[in-house]
Amino acid sequence: MNTVLFPTGPCVVALVVIAMSYDLHARRIPNWLVAIALIAALPIQIVANGLPIGPIWWVTGALTGGLLLMPGYLIRMLGAGDVKLMAAVGALLGPRAALEAVLLATAIGGVLAFFALMRKRRLRRGVAGAMSMLIAMSADSATTSTAHERDAGLTVGSLPYGVAIAIGSVITLILNV
Repeated sequence: MNTVLFPTGPCVVALVVIAMSYDLHARRIPNWLVAIALIAALPIQIVANGLPIGPIWWVTGALTGGLLLMPGYLIRMLGAGDVKLMAAVGALLGPRAALEAVLLATAIGGVLAFFALMRKRRLRRGVAGAMSMLIAMSADSATTSTAHERDAGLTVGSLPYGVAIAIGSVITLILNV
């Protein structure tokens, strides 16, 4: 069990709540919010873990959070703001907790997508779109991949993934206290 020290928990909660509200309202996560969080995370990590380890945890946490969501961005399932938000959360939490937050956010995002498909009565179409996109990606064909990405986007629409990141991050904080 990892313990989360005082300044980290409130900073993560404030970050993800503000990001979630922007994502719900405008479907965007502002760069200024992520930049402030990344800048604030470095001194927080130094205070929490000391000088040789703090900056290392800051960098590896940001890389863990951002790089694990990068494939979702590259196949246009996530926005760049989601990736940057997860990198900022990772910089605050460190690499291990960033991994936990990414895994939880991914699972929660899947549940949210499932319920969005159920609510819109498009579950069969959504599953078919996801399967055809996986097949197209495995075939490595750019023309079919683009068509299937477009079809998959029409099935669910835009999901505010900042909500999944917020929930996953708060659960990670609770589990690590």
